[in-house]
Amino acid sequence: MEAQIALTGNVGGDVEFASGAGWSLARFRLGSTPRWRKGDAWVNGETTWITVRAFGQTAVNVRDSVRKGDPLVIVGKLRTRAWVDEAGQRQERLQVEVTSLGHDMARGVSTFVRPERVPAAYIDDEPLVPDEFVAVETPEEDAASEEEAVVSADV
Repeated sequence: MEAQIALTGNVGGDVEFASGAGWSLARFRLGSTPRWRKGDAWVNGETTWITVRAFGQTAVNVRDSVRKGDPLVIVGKLRTRAWVDEAGQRQERLQVEVTSLGHDMARGVSTFVRPERVPAAYIDDEPLVPDEFVAVETPEEDAASEEEAVVSADV
């Protein structure tokens, strides 16, 4: 059984994008902060951060459409990423693999643009964006940014 979830929140940073022959990956962090009224004032709860990952054409669309601070609605598969840190302790982090996402229309206005389909015969090996716009992960950057050790496995 797959654990499907829906989330709302704000993009916490720039979208990281990487691609290669036949694959694309976009990754970002989504923050969601509960709010409630306490007397005459609004109170913020603790922000929950979750890593969001998109693959294939969805990843390309995320790269071209999602920016830091954007309010999003996300539907996807809940996954647990597990690893052993430098101290030998097992760590876990929840992630969402995107099934569908979009801007939260309750919080603003958005415009949908359907990209033109390009026949496969016209696609060459050149990247769709210049290298300076593509953030590629290396194991060292991933470990530093995610506070993870080199040893990791998806659970």
